[in-house]
Amino acid sequence: MVLAIEDERVYVSRYLFSEPVSTDILNKATLEQIFVVTNRWLADDQSPVPDPLKMSLYDFREEVLHTLTNKQDSLKRISIYQQINSMLLNYMMKNVKSTKSPLWRKFLACYELVKTMDEMSVTIALVKSVDSNFQVLSPLQQHMGSVLEHMQSTLQYLEVEGVADVSVLREIYDFYKASDLMFLNASEINTNKSTEVSINYIRDTNCFLEKLKDVQTHLWHIVRESASLEVWAARRTLGIGVVILCVVLLASPVLMLLLRHTMYTLQIFTESIEHSTQQLIAEKQKSDLLLCRMLPMPVLRRLRAQRTVPAEAFDAVTIYFSDIVGFTNIAANSTPMEIINMLNMLYSMFDDKIMQYNVYKVETIGDAYMVVSGLPQRNGNRHASEIADMALSLMRSVQDACVPHRPDEPLRIRAGINTGPCVAGVVGATMPRYCLFGDTINTASRMESTGEAMRIHISQTTKESLDTMGKYIVESRGIVDVPGKGPMETFWLLGKVGTTQAESPRHRLQDYDQNILEMLIK
Repeated sequence: MVLAIEDERVYVSRYLFSEPVSTDILNKATLEQIFVVTNRWLADDQSPVPDPLKMSLYDFREEVLHTLTNKQDSLKRISIYQQINSMLLNYMMKNVKSTKSPLWRKFLACYELVKTMDEMSVTIALVKSVDSNFQVLSPLQQHMGSVLEHMQSTLQYLEVEGVADVSVLREIYDFYKASDLMFLNASEINTNKSTEVSINYIRDTNCFLEKLKDVQTHLWHIVRESASLEVWAARRTLGIGVVILCVVLLASPVLMLLLRHTMYTLQIFTESIEHSTQQLIAEKQKSDLLLCRMLPMPVLRRLRAQRTVPAEAFDAVTIYFSDIVGFTNIAANSTPMEIINMLNMLYSMFDDKIMQYNVYKVETIGDAYMVVSGLPQRNGNRHASEIADMALSLMRSVQDACVPHRPDEPLRIRAGINTGPCVAGVVGATMPRYCLFGDTINTASRMESTGEAMRIHISQTTKESLDTMGKYIVESRGIVDVPGKGPMETFWLLGKVGTTQAESPRHRLQDYDQNILEMLIK
């Protein structure tokens, strides 16, 4: 469409501003043919030219064909072509610049070339009027400057792209740059020089316009080829995208099945891990419970954090020892299983009892039962009273008790208590034990071994610690020759003021006897 509008404008300019000849009808016929070609493009539904501009063009054509306008008015009205060309070129530039296509440089070259031809056509009309109106000289020189600017821009775009021969454009650029009209002044108007310059300019410009039309046709051909390649590349990309989409749509059911199977497998795996984790937590709890029964919790925490627990000295603790009176004779007349059942029932009951007091069970060796208070966590001066209360409770729990497998033989214990300093620490790596060391432990053992059945034998230091607490009934035993210690004054712990009697120990032993099998299985 741009080429058709440009051709029409060139022919109209020649028809209006050329000298009258005898072939006016032929020229009108040529113009009408050109108008038909242009109308074919303007009548297209996709034409961006608005209807008001089309009507202005049609009116101008009527005036041209019937010679209803003079040259001065025609010079103003012929700008309609420049308006249409600018609109078409701006429309194309807008659509091309909105993409990443390199076509925009070629379109810019076409745009600048059309603007160049527009300005050259205007200069032809102005040159014909310069002899009759010297005021046209300044606009003429301005339009010639515009020709140079647009021509230079066209050269730059074409040289960058390298798509066309720029020798013709370079020749025209040099001609306009050196044209005498650019340096003509008002005093030289209507002289032989100005007339000759004008005639030569019109002749050369018409020749240059023909050459530029060939260049423009060639350039538009290149633009069409480039646009066709761009369209083909876009269609190819679209085709590839459609193919990929079809493949994805066809493969999506398989992918969904695989994803579903994967999710199901992950769910099963997650449930298995959760079940294993619960089992691990349960086993860890069991192991922690077992460790807590082997070692005190504070010591166990330090052992986990440091891997080694240094021995610790305690200024004052109270030690309790007890054993079964006549255990050697009982063991000689009983089976090993009967002995184990008896000890298990007795010490299980003891373990249940001592949970009510601030004490720690150290160990059981044979029939010996050892408990301490004041370590591994210090409890001030309450260690003696805690052990005394515990000893009285244990003694009451076995009163009137008998050997389970020999009902006619009574089950009696003796107990010994001593208070003093000691050292405690973890001994061993394979089977670590929390052991106590010091003379206080030996004295407590001697209190137990030199005691009497169903009585609590305490030392002088324990008696002094209990006196500070008060409410304990203590009786002096007198001077006793303690093996390894020599003569010592010792005492019997008889009770505590305000203590109530506990439940029947016979029922307690029977309860343990009924549950012994279940306990062994666990």
